[in-house]
Amino acid sequence: MRYAIAEVRDWVRAELRGYITILYTPFLPDGAIDEMGLRHNVRRTLALPGVGGLSVHSLHQEFWALTLAEREWVAEVVLDEVAGRAPVIIGCSDPAAANVVQLARHAKAAGADLVMVWPPYYGPRNAAGVRGFYEHVAARIDIGMVAYSTTLSELGYYLAPDQVEALLHLPNLCAVQNTTLDVAAYARMMERVGDRIAVATSLEEYFLHGRLVYPDRAPRFMIGSSRPVLCQTSEVPHCGRFLDAALRDDFTEAAHHMRNIGAIASRLQSRYFAQGFHHVALFKTLAGLLGMNAGTGWRPALDPPDARDVAECVAVLRQAGLLKDDAA
Repeated sequence: MRYAIAEVRDWVRAELRGYITILYTPFLPDGAIDEMGLRHNVRRTLALPGVGGLSVHSLHQEFWALTLAEREWVAEVVLDEVAGRAPVIIGCSDPAAANVVQLARHAKAAGADLVMVWPPYYGPRNAAGVRGFYEHVAARIDIGMVAYSTTLSELGYYLAPDQVEALLHLPNLCAVQNTTLDVAAYARMMERVGDRIAVATSLEEYFLHGRLVYPDRAPRFMIGSSRPVLCQTSEVPHCGRFLDAALRDDFTEAAHHMRNIGAIASRLQSRYFAQGFHHVALFKTLAGLLGMNAGTGWRPALDPPDARDVAECVAVLRQAGLLKDDAA
């Protein structure tokens, strides 16, 4: 590991940069994981403009459809393919604390840089129970840990700023991914804990807000964004240009690129986020049209998206110049 636990908060701010971007897991017709396809997606994602690392086992990667052994194997494959070229955060979320501990220990042994741990996402939960969950996990792992705060109903639990602050005594808590779709909630998190741990977001509009309003606190990276995969190409690098401008503090140029990204994302994704969920089947299919390996099979209970939704999004991608006429 590249840091001592006592130094992980400083390490995160110093070493992480750019988009720490999601992956997609391709499946074969029999439901098996397509290893070569997964390796292709690692290489393809790392080559995208602005991408500075990978976030593994996010919702996009369908970790919930994998066994624990498969989650560990996928982490090993990804880390082997990355081969130390970029930071990797391994998602270890699970309602059972023992499974989180197992996955986090495995991630460290396999060479991960950090782990992502959500609040437990099933069962009756309250602030005291969630705090106890994180304390239980943190006491049993020796790797930097990112917490997750979202208002999307698919998770069903909002880790509020005061709850994150109550976890700051845990030395391996080094960051919180704040994906609340509410700039006021992002601001409250930044104001409450951003002086002590990195408050990351997956959205350019909040990242830019942080750079403008909290320049001494805002990190130089985003965690968990799918927009570099879905809202740009190497030829039309909206996200790469946005990031470059934002980190140069050229806020006018950054805002221009942010509007381009937002216009595409609002028609591909945001309408589903507004309903509280990630339309993973659709997003994965679109990623396949843009050069990722989307696989040739599906794991239950995910089915191929409705053809009408795909056609509508294909029209958006073509209009934005991201998809050639013969690509779908």
